[in-house]
Amino acid sequence: MNKIKFLLAILTLAMMIAGCQNDDPIQAPNRQESAEAADLAVMLEKNLEAELQSLRKAASRAREITGPTTITASGVYEVVNDFSATSDAIVIRADRVLLDLDDHVITGPGNKTGRGIVLDGVSRVLVKDGTLKTFGAGVVLLNSSQSAVKEIEIRGGDEPANPPAGHPPQIGILLVNSYRNLILENDCKRVNLGLFVRGGGSHDNLILHNSARGGNNGLLGICYNPAEGQGQAGPTNDLVAGNLLNRFGTGIQASAGSAQNKFNHNTIYYFNKAWEDFNGTNEFRGNRTRQIAP
Repeated sequence: MNKIKFLLAILTLAMMIAGCQNDDPIQAPNRQESAEAADLAVMLEKNLEAELQSLRKAASRAREITGPTTITASGVYEVVNDFSATSDAIVIRADRVLLDLDDHVITGPGNKTGRGIVLDGVSRVLVKDGTLKTFGAGVVLLNSSQSAVKEIEIRGGDEPANPPAGHPPQIGILLVNSYRNLILENDCKRVNLGLFVRGGGSHDNLILHNSARGGNNGLLGICYNPAEGQGQAGPTNDLVAGNLLNRFGTGIQASAGSAQNKFNHNTIYYFNKAWEDFNGTNEFRGNRTRQIAP
């Protein structure tokens, strides 16, 4: 399945289900990315209107979420109130799920622990429209495919992190061995690591128009790495375009095993390096960069 076919599958997801502080006034992400990314984004935005209409039609059948939940059946789910979680908040273990946070806030345990929303081995899941606060990782995709995460705000605590010394980072959005997913227009604030893609099983993902801010302890805006304990193979053939990265030591870093990814037309405000490519086959084109003081 090529990227266009994959996106069309994502954009018809809701119809399928219905049938079954301190921010700097910096420049916005560059919307003039490659023709490929621009076309995909326009297609998504047009079809999201149809998705929202489908959600309204399905509202009478939506299953309400009021607290920490594990979803094990396909369908439409809606968060109906703010709530807190002491570990993971919402874990999805079913295909064909539409999860609407409906602008609500889910608060985690703090201290860089817990996960906000987890897609665990699933396909054709859409997560949208809400806020996740003080989790170790905001949204996590594990061995998942053909799914989308859109307009999720992730707020961290800007806590120090040192992974080599055993002090893990706070992560905005994490993908592990996941492929053909769409990560669009999410906002990660005060995290150590904004967007983290891991493992040789990760490929052909679209990561478009997200923003990530690192505060005073930002390490990496976007990181491409092997999965833990699975050798050196990293993600391949992703398109990462039109993202805004601010206040990280390094804007983008790709490991030696991460190959043939396109990191194009992103806006990067960095402390030390705009990007590092340890493989040499990844494409960095049209990025706008500026070094800033910590």
